[in-house]
Amino acid sequence: MINVAILGGGFMGQTHAGAWSALAGRARVVVVSSRTHERAARVAALCGAEATDDLYGPLERADVDVVDICLPTPQHREAAERAFAAGKHVLLEKPIALTLEDADAIVAAGERAGKVLVVGLVLRFWPEYVELRRIAASGELGRPLAASALRLSPPPGWNDWMIDPARSGGVCVDLMVHDFDAVSAVLGPPRRVFARALCSGPHGAPQHCVAVVEHKGGDAAVEGGLMQPDSYPFSSNLRVLCERGVVEYPFSAAPAADGGNIGGVDQAANRLRVHPADGPWRLVEVASADPWAGQTAAVAGWLERGQAPTEATGAQATLALRVSLAANRSLESGRPEDI
Repeated sequence: MINVAILGGGFMGQTHAGAWSALAGRARVVVVSSRTHERAARVAALCGAEATDDLYGPLERADVDVVDICLPTPQHREAAERAFAAGKHVLLEKPIALTLEDADAIVAAGERAGKVLVVGLVLRFWPEYVELRRIAASGELGRPLAASALRLSPPPGWNDWMIDPARSGGVCVDLMVHDFDAVSAVLGPPRRVFARALCSGPHGAPQHCVAVVEHKGGDAAVEGGLMQPDSYPFSSNLRVLCERGVVEYPFSAAPAADGGNIGGVDQAANRLRVHPADGPWRLVEVASADPWAGQTAAVAGWLERGQAPTEATGAQATLALRVSLAANRSLESGRPEDI
């Protein structure tokens, strides 16, 4: 049995609590910590765990194997370094950090401790995204040539820090990092990015951006925004143009009714599609599943087998952060920036 401590009593802490609960018999959350006992107790109730307002107290418990860090990004380095120093494995919400210095320090701390680090790049565990990557890499449509991705959401009303670029890194770091990682997984190493702000929001910071990223295998256009009205469905898309066709995964969820940014999902409408150049288009049958549960299952599997992670690694998360930070530099400079 893998014993888990969740640090953080917010929306992502709740999401991760549910994901770990799906692994009954393999893993369990034993304690949830937050700065306030009320927030910790709310998450702990979802998974039958203890609650504490001693944020880092769980790191000292001998019965904790994995520390699942769901804290605001500015706290990631301290929390991860303390967890590794205590001999724990770490699941760390995305983005890995706000600076490359902090990202490198987190990765180095995990390597020194000889412990597993997995970063919450959850698209790497999303069944339709996984199958899209497989199709693009299989050669059945020829070589991937270009990609486009989008991620549009209402403002994150469930907390007060994600809309502040000083604390979240802005839309390129906190939101678009998912898609920068996804297109890199298809098109290979990113080289340069040119980003433009379409709209600004609170704090005068860009909150709706478009970036063109040059990769070894082709270029990608990535759009991300946190300015949709509350009635707008959370929407994302990844489309890959190949030599002999297109593979695409559109996703849309109903507006959230009780916190977070994703409401009900009509799986029948969110279907992976292949459009070959030499035949009719088709829907691809994929067994949909909660990607956060897939993420925790992958972490448990690597630990059970004594294997190093192959997805959402520290190196992959740091590369995605490099693209995000280069996009931010491009927003400021008005010109393409090397990654």
